[in-house]
Amino acid sequence: MGSMATNSIDGEEDMKCLIVAYWHDPRFKKKKGGLIRMFSLADNLLALGYEVRLILPKLGFPRTQTQAPVDEIPFLDWPVLRPLTFHFLCPLYVFFRCLAKQKFVYVRQMNSFLPLLVARLMGAYIYFEVPNDPYLAYSLYPPIKRSLVRSIDRLCFKLSHYVIVLSQETKRRMEKIEGMETHKILVFPSGTDTDLFTPRPKEEACQRLGFDPQLIYIGFVGSFLPYQGVETLIEAAPYILAEEKGVRFLLVGDGPRRKNWEQEVKKKRLEKYFVFSGQVPYEDVPLYLGVMDICVAPHRRESNQSSPVKIFDYMAAGKPVVASNIEAVREITEGSTAALLNEPDDPQDLAQKISFLLKNKEKRQEMGREARAFAVAHFDRKMLTARLFSRESWA
Repeated sequence: MGSMATNSIDGEEDMKCLIVAYWHDPRFKKKKGGLIRMFSLADNLLALGYEVRLILPKLGFPRTQTQAPVDEIPFLDWPVLRPLTFHFLCPLYVFFRCLAKQKFVYVRQMNSFLPLLVARLMGAYIYFEVPNDPYLAYSLYPPIKRSLVRSIDRLCFKLSHYVIVLSQETKRRMEKIEGMETHKILVFPSGTDTDLFTPRPKEEACQRLGFDPQLIYIGFVGSFLPYQGVETLIEAAPYILAEEKGVRFLLVGDGPRRKNWEQEVKKKRLEKYFVFSGQVPYEDVPLYLGVMDICVAPHRRESNQSSPVKIFDYMAAGKPVVASNIEAVREITEGSTAALLNEPDDPQDLAQKISFLLKNKEKRQEMGREARAFAVAHFDRKMLTARLFSRESWA
């Protein structure tokens, strides 16, 4: 995170913060979910004494997921028109909220510079968050869209007072590629809620969720997207089961790759050993982690996850972790013995690391204790938020 100074907030006006973010996921139209990081940021700022308001798309139930008030922006729910509607209305909402003299405006990357421009003209102090490594993300776009998105982001960089990134690696890349000054880029890892994610007794968790406590559960929690590398875990499963039949693979979450992964499991005749829970409420995730004996994050080598949330949550829940040896993971686990790192996209190496832990219960327990202590000491979201907003460099 770098060194942080003590805050020099003088008046009530300086304690007002506006958080602006856009997202869309059809899975959450009729249920809670989505921008957990933004909801958590809002609640932690409230705890620090800030007056906080969020501006979000009218999707799902955002007002039930934070203690802060939420302005829900309606949008025309069709491709192309959906983001255009939001991007047209959002600056108007920002303008009227800035009339109330919001001191800080925190904008999550959304392919629009207009909220930042309005906030800047109204004299607000602007944080611009880039949630993943932007250069890896740009590479996935077709040329025209890549050029447009990158131009918008560069304008956002100029309009903001601070650019927020989730990892030191992303900061280094932005300094090199954009020529941005070091002091302007702040690292704010995803972190975890160490009050919600705590170690749970396995037997109690199994009883409440209907799992057999005599089995050993290898668990994954997250969105079912290609970069997660669950195909590698499925490929590794036969090697693991050859040594230990009392194993089950518990996959918690949902997403576009679910059908593909279920088909792969069926093709390998492993249906007996894999459990797909589907999407579960966020507040229930710690209970599912309580069932798990080992947690995995088998990210692909080209993953652009700058700060994989699941690893922070695994650690806070006191679980031993097996994760891909990529820069984002090394940065999180450096200085800790809470994780074993496997070669990305290598089923045999992943199986070897998991099998080692299956044979060493004491090692699993030791890693779990270390994981919990490490998460509390370094990645508690309340602590990270307090550090971010404790600078004396306000205009």
